[in-house]
Amino acid sequence: MTTLTTFACAAGLAAALLGAPSHAQTPERRYTPMEAFALAAGSPFPLDALTTPDGQRLAAEPLRGQPVLVNFFTRFCAPCIKEVPKLNQVQARHPELRVLAITPDSLPDAGRYIQQYGLNWPVAANAGDVMARQLHVSAFPSFALLDAQGRLITTVLANQLGGEDGHATVEGIEAWVAAHLPRPAP
Repeated sequence: MTTLTTFACAAGLAAALLGAPSHAQTPERRYTPMEAFALAAGSPFPLDALTTPDGQRLAAEPLRGQPVLVNFFTRFCAPCIKEVPKLNQVQARHPELRVLAITPDSLPDAGRYIQQYGLNWPVAANAGDVMARQLHVSAFPSFALLDAQGRLITTVLANQLGGEDGHATVEGIEAWVAAHLPRPAP
């Protein structure tokens, strides 16, 4: 897996995601995928191995058919908490994109986090084994992007999607997603 990959944004999709005029040019950005992430691009993401905070198996089928932005978080992570309203905005602005949060936190802790911070998307909890052993996620917050069939496109640490304070921004998240999704057919 390449540790540093250059991606040029597809101008049309980036413009649509960012709300810019279609003739706008999006500058080339460099994003470094998580080095230790265990899945290679194109590999199926283990959605079926996940559990919701109420103890039910995560329904993976509703996540298929559209790209999925996966947010890895934990309740002890201050930047993760700061991202919640931003991810709520991304989800509201882009119904063509699903958001899924995955945490190693216990089912009750994840339930309290959802209530306290107002997550508006599905959450998989108690996923420490999946995150540590299957995926090798070791930093929070971080993201993975899945295609409409549930296969990994790429990953990134959230600090690459932000402003000067190092926290992800709505615009940074949208630009990263736009840079990695296939260009829609004309």
